[in-house]
Amino acid sequence: MGKLRLAAEPAVHRVARAAGELVAVRDSTGIGTAKEGKQLTEVTLVSDTGLEIRVRVRAEGAPSGERYPAAILLGGYKTGRKAVDIPADTGNLVLLSIDYPYSGPERPRGLDWVRYFGTMRRAILDTPAAVLLAAQYLYTRRDVDPEQVSIIGVSLGVPFSVAAAATDKRIAGAALLHGGGDIATMAYYAFADRGPAWVMRALAWGLSWVVAPLEPTRYAGDVAPRPVLMVNAADDEFIPRASVLELYGSLRQPKRIVWLESAHVATSDDEVVNGLMTITLEWMSERGLR
Repeated sequence: MGKLRLAAEPAVHRVARAAGELVAVRDSTGIGTAKEGKQLTEVTLVSDTGLEIRVRVRAEGAPSGERYPAAILLGGYKTGRKAVDIPADTGNLVLLSIDYPYSGPERPRGLDWVRYFGTMRRAILDTPAAVLLAAQYLYTRRDVDPEQVSIIGVSLGVPFSVAAAATDKRIAGAALLHGGGDIATMAYYAFADRGPAWVMRALAWGLSWVVAPLEPTRYAGDVAPRPVLMVNAADDEFIPRASVLELYGSLRQPKRIVWLESAHVATSDDEVVNGLMTITLEWMSERGLR
């Protein structure tokens, strides 16, 4: 249903192979309306690799024959496909979010971490592929301009967004909000006050090993020549400034970074969420992405 234009590096080839080709769209279900009156619809996307993901789309309801710009919004694991519900205003975008491809317990405890380790690692590695499958779906929609499909990664969604944008050259641009590079540093920074330093360093190293294939600085340079926006919080309690600058330095032009006087984004903070969306929409307009 839609061929990927691949970059040359083996890492992106692995992501593309995991995504495969979109072969079926099924179980379409209307679930109501969003804040500004757009329709919310859910569908299941099926790849020829066996990968299946559930996505939610926020778009104009009545077909008009017009094609709109689109974006994949990738937030935290718990938010999943419901991320499309959060912004108050999405402009003229057709907005899509995915569920992370993870089937284990939401909060593993004790030996669950051992029992579900393989499941968690597979889900992490399959997420960029799931994003690419969602992009293929958007390219085929009659209400989407296939030349104006972008990706918006927020927090946990940033590493997956960078890998996906580097892999599929049809993705027109990427906005990376409250994210960074050097996963080991970010992991230690986020959990440093939760136990002895040596334990937290070991955990941070272990996490970075698990997700090493998705280290965003490995992919960042391959997003160019498509534009990238980074928006970060000066008082972020999860993403250290060094990690932000590590990722920004790994990107090539055209790129822009914006610093805000705020803490790390929370889905319940309407002011911060809507501010991030406003900055993103304005940047997309300036870069011809909408």
